[in-house]
Amino acid sequence: MFAYALRRLAAFVPVLAGVATLTFVVLHVLPGDPVLAMVGERYDAATLERLRAEMHLDDPLPVRYARYMAGLARLDLGRSYVTGEPVWEALRERFPWTLRLAAAAMAVSVVVGIGAGVVAAWRWRSLVDVMTVSVTVVGVSMPVFWVGVLLVWLFAVRLHWLPASGTGDWRHLVLPAVTLAQASTAFVARITRSALLEESGELYVRAARARGASRARALLRHALRAALLPVVTVIGADFGSFLSGAVLTESIFAWPGLGRYTLEAILQRDLPAIQGAVLTMAVVFLTINLAVDLLYARIDPRVRPGGMRHG
Repeated sequence: MFAYALRRLAAFVPVLAGVATLTFVVLHVLPGDPVLAMVGERYDAATLERLRAEMHLDDPLPVRYARYMAGLARLDLGRSYVTGEPVWEALRERFPWTLRLAAAAMAVSVVVGIGAGVVAAWRWRSLVDVMTVSVTVVGVSMPVFWVGVLLVWLFAVRLHWLPASGTGDWRHLVLPAVTLAQASTAFVARITRSALLEESGELYVRAARARGASRARALLRHALRAALLPVVTVIGADFGSFLSGAVLTESIFAWPGLGRYTLEAILQRDLPAIQGAVLTMAVVFLTINLAVDLLYARIDPRVRPGGMRHG
């Protein structure tokens, strides 16, 4: 497993190089002038030329690309066109906020989602099961921005229980975490229920029932571990998306994380900031995928890293 992890880590390099190249090409080919975005409406030709020269935007595209890749080789993401600060420092400052939000959202998704899925599978075809399935369908269908606005209106404006935005104590984390987790929670509940129902028909579960185990004991003690494999896949993908920046959630609640930073960089045509944010997202996704593969083998010894089962 250790050798497999090292091989996957080595494979990060060409993947990240490809992501960096694609991002660079797209951003520098799309229309739009970062200098005009900086200076606004009042500018003169001399100022534009001076700023382009300072930011090396007047160099040929291959020269800019070579300079950018050389900087990446030194772990230098460049400086923001807008603030002038190193992009690495800005990302390091904002990523912990996104990590805190993602961890809280994932805790809600795992606890509520798996719990609801287990209860629905245990009470299959009962009213509880029907209600759980109905709620999950609604949860998956609702847009994030609508859920966020609704929660702010209810718990901040009407009831005054929680702050509407900003950072501070744990109460500031509740609404953005629930908003970010709502779709993931519903999907985890549906996957858990489906996986448990599928496993409940397997021979080893039926044998446990024949030995006198209750349905709840057979599901929790025997079927749940095998059913967690698809759930781990969903959780890993969702956690990666949470960490890579929940743009809408962080914008709604004025959360100073990676998603809000990326959105502001896009609006301001801050190319180094956008490139750094995209590369950070790629690293997060690759790391989460590796962690999920390794976790597979811990949950089910029949699974080799990479998703292959022992024959």
